[in-house]
Amino acid sequence: MSSEAGLRRERGPATSLPGPIVWPGWLKEELGHPALRVVDLRDADAYRGAHVPGAAHLELRRLGSRSGNMDNVALPPAEFGELMGSMGISNGDAVVAYDDQWGLAAARLLWMLHYYGHRDVAVLDGGWDGWVDEGGPQATGEEEEKPGRFVAAPRSDVYASTDRIAQQIGAAGVVLVDTRTKAEFDAGHIPGAIWWDWFNAVPAGSWSVSREPAELRAEWQALGFSESDDVTVYCRSGMRAAHTYLVLRNAGFSHVRLYDGSWQEWSTTRGAGDGE
Repeated sequence: MSSEAGLRRERGPATSLPGPIVWPGWLKEELGHPALRVVDLRDADAYRGAHVPGAAHLELRRLGSRSGNMDNVALPPAEFGELMGSMGISNGDAVVAYDDQWGLAAARLLWMLHYYGHRDVAVLDGGWDGWVDEGGPQATGEEEEKPGRFVAAPRSDVYASTDRIAQQIGAAGVVLVDTRTKAEFDAGHIPGAIWWDWFNAVPAGSWSVSREPAELRAEWQALGFSESDDVTVYCRSGMRAAHTYLVLRNAGFSHVRLYDGSWQEWSTTRGAGDGE
């Protein structure tokens, strides 16, 4: 267990996250804060080999559940609250999540925390690779976590249901973004959806989570939507779309929802959709 955990008993009041994406230098300064929890979403072997001191480990599969013929849907509130509590996370904590895949898994946790009423959460830019490159301290083995208390309270402002999407297709100021590959999109998509592959957000040759917000806003403007629109993102099962949800939030979009059932739900309940 890292000695950083002991610092939580000694340092001052709650920290304040600078935004939905934070940098290794910021985390190094705040590491050990009593109200800061760090979550590692890499595989278990990588975590045991080395991780950010004090970080709790979370396997991505534990965030999802199966509903009918759909996989990876958000855990029910009670189960999600129990999971967060088992990792030492309480409602008043700030949470920083990281992985080794451009923030993809960490963004899924961020969205789920948003959905269940917890806004004080961010993704570490560069993930584990960025942390190592910046000379961040490392711990090995397992961490002993004191249980927290997390009460999940679902919010409708970041969640889109199938019915909501169906009712708002074609409505002014409402945008639906498909974040899958072009081949997936061309094989079938929700009517009226704009295609924008989630990986377009990642800077070329980098482990960073997102390109510059101004650059992304200009790109999205050219596609026909901006910060004033009500944007819903989807993919196959809500994973890739969570990353786009994150970068939209980081770019100043305040009305963003994620369609958790995504294409796997739409295609089975509403048909195959448009194809090209």
